[in-house]
Order: sequence, then structure tokens, then C-alpha cells
Amino acid sequence: MKTNFRLSSKMHLLIIISSAIIVIGLLVGTVCQCVANGFFNYGEDYASYKSVSVTYVNTDFSGLEDTEPVDKIKEFCEDEFSKQGVKSYGVTVGDTNTGGTVIYKFVSSTDSGKLELAAKNINGNLAEFVNDAAAANNNFATAMTAETLLGGGKTIAMAAIAISACIVFHFIYFVIRYKLTMAFGAILADVHNLALFLMLIALTRIPVGSSIATFAVATVVLTMIGTCFLFDRMRKNFKDEDLKKLTAFEIVDKTADESFVLNTVMPACLATVSVVAFILLSISSLSPLAIISPVLCSFISFISCAYGTVFFVPSVYSRFKLIGDSVKSKSRKKAIKTIQK
Repeated sequence: MKTNFRLSSKMHLLIIISSAIIVIGLLVGTVCQCVANGFFNYGEDYASYKSVSVTYVNTDFSGLEDTEPVDKIKEFCEDEFSKQGVKSYGVTVGDTNTGGTVIYKFVSSTDSGKLELAAKNINGNLAEFVNDAAAANNNFATAMTAETLLGGGKTIAMAAIAISACIVFHFIYFVIRYKLTMAFGAILADVHNLALFLMLIALTRIPVGSSIATFAVATVVLTMIGTCFLFDRMRKNFKDEDLKKLTAFEIVDKTADESFVLNTVMPACLATVSVVAFILLSISSLSPLAIISPVLCSFISFISCAYGTVFFVPSVYSRFKLIGDSVKSKSRKKAIKTIQK
């Protein structure tokens, strides 16, 4: 299957498309950083939130027959939230040696006054609920606000280290195995595809969590593999005696056509595997966001790698090749003149 595109002649168009996406993504992310949730649309594990925490001890509760204390507590908590017109997006129940906790999470835009009033009324219910007056002080509800600052800072740092190491290794490997111009093409592919991935995430406002770091690294790794296929085939075509009559632009276009299927099917398959793995790992969380976010991130990673490796990089490398050949020609002429003198 061939693309039938003369990619070398489309360089300016592809640069404009990539630049527009990256610039718009930067603008949207910057505006959202100032007025919304952040540069990216942080999901549940990165987002700030408000909560109401109810702590109770195992003591003499009134009005219970076969009902557990936690079920009764959840019942009047939810009634109180309904009266205040607020709705939680998650509830966590934890057990302790002496009792337990029930934590309700709310989006950060929820009215703090309503949550504080709900907590006050829940405290009143708890006081009536406990028969033992001495133990009543150990049963209480508290309204809190959690301001999360890029919750997975360590994850982001480790991802940045991994990405940097991959890019450095990619460049050194290409200098040794291929040519310097191809090494620069490899770095361009890494930076371009990663930037495109991040800016599309910022632009589309997909809820992201810790999985964004995983897919950022995956984008660079997929780009490394794809460029190896592309430039390995390109090197063979430049050495092919039957293709000597073709220009550098024509050989680059031919190589892009020949590697089209491999560089689209391969990232698509790996992206599918990533999606399946995240879905299996997220089933226990019962959170739709935990499944949807990695799926969408994987799809954007695939789009970024496929577009960058199949279309953008070949079109720009044709100019790298032209510049490299020009430099070699000038160096050769200069050497000949030096010898002649």
C-alpha cells in the first residue's frame, strides 16, 4: 500500500499543520492554567477536590437492627448532601481497629459553605445516633479541601528522565549506525511527536492522570522504532544502484511509501495492547475515567506517531539530505582545490 503523496513537496504544509496544532495547544493550555484546572485537564488522581470525612467508632449505636453502622451513617450523610444540593463523585469506606471512616469526594468547584453546613448537620445526626455520650466525641464529620499540585510529581520526573535517556540514546545510535543527517531527523521525530502528543492532550482537554507519563514515554519509544524502520529502508534505497538516477527527494518519497503500512500498523497494534492492559488494570477501580483516559491517550499517541513518522519526518528529512549533500559537495571541492595548490 502506498500513500501516493509527494511528501518532499508538502514540507511547508506539514510544518504549518504541526506548528498550528502545537501553538494552539500551548495557548489553550496556558489559558486553562490561569483560569481553569491547569495546563492539562487533570483527572481524578491529579485533580484538586473537596471532601467530607466521617469518622466513627464501634460503640452503642441506636436504631440498628441488622444494619451495619456504616450503612446507617452513609444513609443520613447522603440524605444531608441531597438536602444541600451537592453530589459526590466518589465514596471511600475504610476500617480501623476501633471503627472506620467514610470519605465523600466532591469536585473542587463545589460550594464550601454547603459542605461545611452538611458536615455540621451530620455531626448533629451522629450525636443523636450514639447512645454512649462519652463516645460521641469520637464520632464526627469534617469538611476539607485538598489542593493537588501536579499530584504525581515523582512520576513526571521519572518519565522526563526516561524520555531524555531515550532521545540521547536514539541520537547516538543513529550517528553510529546511519548518518548525522539521519540522527538529526531522529531527534526531530522524537521532539515533534512528543510535542504533538502533549499539545493534543492539552487542546482536546482529555482528563488525564498518571497514565499521561506512561503514554508520553510510549510515544517516544514508538517513534524510535518507527524511525529505525524508516531510515533503515532509506539507507538501503540510497545505496541501491537501480535508484541512482532518482533525486534525493524521490528516494525519500519512495521510502515513505514503502514504510507506510509498517509505521501505521505497528503503533496501532502496540496502542491497542496498551489500551487492553490499562482496561484490565482499571476494572477493579470501577471508575469510567480510569478506563476512558488511557484509551484516549493511547489513541492520541498513535495519531501523533503515525503522522509524525509517516508524513512529517520524511518531508523534512528530504531537506536535511539536500543540505548534507551540499555541505559534502562544498567540502569535496575545497579539498580538491587544496590538493591542486
